[in-house]
Amino acid sequence: MGRRALLRSPSAMREETAESPDWRDAAAYAPLLDADRSLFAWEWLRRDAGYCAAAEQALYRRAAHGARPAAAAFGLVDFEAPHRAVPDARPMWRSDVHPYVLAVAAKRPAEGADVFDLHLLRAAATIVRDRRGEHLLLSDGLRGIRLDGPAGALTGEGVSLRYRLEGLASAERPLLTLRRLLALCRTERFSRTLHPNEPRARRWILMLRAWDAKCAGASQREIASVLLSRLVESPRWRIDEPSLRSQAQRLVRSARLFANGGYRALLQ
Repeated sequence: MGRRALLRSPSAMREETAESPDWRDAAAYAPLLDADRSLFAWEWLRRDAGYCAAAEQALYRRAAHGARPAAAAFGLVDFEAPHRAVPDARPMWRSDVHPYVLAVAAKRPAEGADVFDLHLLRAAATIVRDRRGEHLLLSDGLRGIRLDGPAGALTGEGVSLRYRLEGLASAERPLLTLRRLLALCRTERFSRTLHPNEPRARRWILMLRAWDAKCAGASQREIASVLLSRLVESPRWRIDEPSLRSQAQRLVRSARLFANGGYRALLQ
């Protein structure tokens, strides 16, 4: 790819970030049925106008000058392009907002010891290096495993990993990440048992669709008709179907809370 293709202006990039799913099309949101909650958090973040503006500038500066502005204010290790939706996006959350990040260190392996070979998982790997070390995301677009380590711990050849777990309750989430990593290294597949489908996925999808509908200028009646029931198509729906009206109102209120930063609770 030539330099001209890389050096798009922020206004040109804005055309990409403005893309959003057709809220009336359930199929456009279907991949989220199998996505983990960190990706639901991403779907909300990429709809945030502040993040979109910051990402546009950061990605443009990286292409033009090689700069890598910090994305810490948004809970990310690095900026991800806002137009990338699940399952194409690879957001890499920081350990201070996403406690499922497993901290590792490396040592020279003893003779005959098993070693971590990232080459075997290269198709699923995204690596970011900064002054703190290396950050690894292993993802198939729907499930993810996050590791942090010093330089060379994750990309070095023939290293034996040490895993840093602390506390009691606080160790449970990185321990689950370790179990997921061991299963992935053993089978080269993400374990369906250790990465179960999110039971609230359908509700969260409805919230995303309701928010996209509001942003597109849809009325409460249109939202209720498409997302809840065709019974609201009657002109007297507010009187004849009060329960559907209440459901639509709760859906929009919940969506607004998530859009205003409530989505971060999904990472915990």
